[in-house]
Amino acid sequence: MLKTLSSLSLSVAALSVALGLAGCVNDNTSPQEKQLISAGFVRHPANSPSRRAELQLMPQHVFLTRKTPEGLRYIYADRDLCDCAFVGTPEAFEKYAAEQPHGVSTTPAPESDTTKSDMHQTTDPNTTSSALGQTPATSSGPAKKNP
Repeated sequence: MLKTLSSLSLSVAALSVALGLAGCVNDNTSPQEKQLISAGFVRHPANSPSRRAELQLMPQHVFLTRKTPEGLRYIYADRDLCDCAFVGTPEAFEKYAAEQPHGVSTTPAPESDTTKSDMHQTTDPNTTSSALGQTPATSSGPAKKNP
């Protein structure tokens, strides 16, 4: 009985140490990335040659708007920090913008042939339609929609 308790105590102690070390893993997610994800944006890493090329062509650190078959999408590209783009719905953008003290600018993206793009697909990862082709819009206060 004493051996069983001793083994159980040792197992619990080992599990506690393992869980404690798991909490020490470095989280390299920036505060902005956390805010975007919390608002409902989906992170799309540039994990293929075509995605990397597409990300290189996008204006960085600004919100682009793009009309897709599923509706308007907002894209935020950041090749420097995460080598990724965040894609969100108007609701996600509004939620993110409401949390920013100085407002958020957006810009329409230039028209391009992005129908085969998978970097900026909609927030549903099972769809294949592109969200590229956004246009940046600007505002000095809380998020404004372009006419």
